[in-house]
Amino acid sequence: MTLVLDDPLRAARRAVTGGRFREAWDALRHQPDAVRRTPEWLLLGAMARWRLGEFGPSRGAALEARDAYRKMGDVDGEMRAENVAAAGAFALGDVAEAEDGFERALRLAEQLGDELMLARCANNRGNVAFYLAKNSAALGFYRLAQALFERVGLRQGVAETWINIGLVWRDLERLRDSDEAAERALEIAEHIDRPRLIAQSLAMRGEALALSGDLPLGRAQVALALSVARQQEDRLAQVEALRILASIERLAGALEAAERWAAEAMAIASQMDHPWAVAEVERDRA
Repeated sequence: MTLVLDDPLRAARRAVTGGRFREAWDALRHQPDAVRRTPEWLLLGAMARWRLGEFGPSRGAALEARDAYRKMGDVDGEMRAENVAAAGAFALGDVAEAEDGFERALRLAEQLGDELMLARCANNRGNVAFYLAKNSAALGFYRLAQALFERVGLRQGVAETWINIGLVWRDLERLRDSDEAAERALEIAEHIDRPRLIAQSLAMRGEALALSGDLPLGRAQVALALSVARQQEDRLAQVEALRILASIERLAGALEAAERWAAEAMAIASQMDHPWAVAEVERDRA
């Protein structure tokens, strides 16, 4: 006779791991109160809701999970929750708290010898450096994260770092390098079947192509990215694709179309309460 242990969070855990965040949150919402009070429920919910663009609730749940794990003496849980809480702080514009949180998660990862979390922390610190316009530091963090992701065999993480590296190249006007980074990210994302990463890669590639002068192909790539992002309910990717479409139409001289795309991007960014996204769209509208 085989003993089957009850694991009410199995489906949500698998959905988060597989990148199916709406499915994960739907599974979590229907759990009984006793399960909803556990730190794992809080952490899984924080992870799912961050990906769905609900950054305030995500941060709050991650902080609750962190404190609960800390009381239990569960260093691994505390580390993972600290990282998600810091990501929430960053999305909400609290850069100082984000840096502190990523640093705390990094110290715990070093204590545990967790190379996967070290990779994630390096990638997140690269994001902070990038938004502070410290491009050399950002590239250093991203390359470190990429090497660690390669070492632990997480192809999704490798693709994410290629996307981030491509964004740095874009800002440095190294458009050929940005396009190449997007191609590498897209190849991995398609191989591992991660639609969210496919959307991000297509949007970045489309922007690089448009800025290089190929407006029709760039527009087509970004329109496809927007379609995939909508299917996946990835609101951040939607905002980025809409912002890029507005930029492409501006370059094409179609200012009314550019304003329509930008207005749609602003509506989503404002609804998410994501200061970085709002600022980027406002910059392009100006």
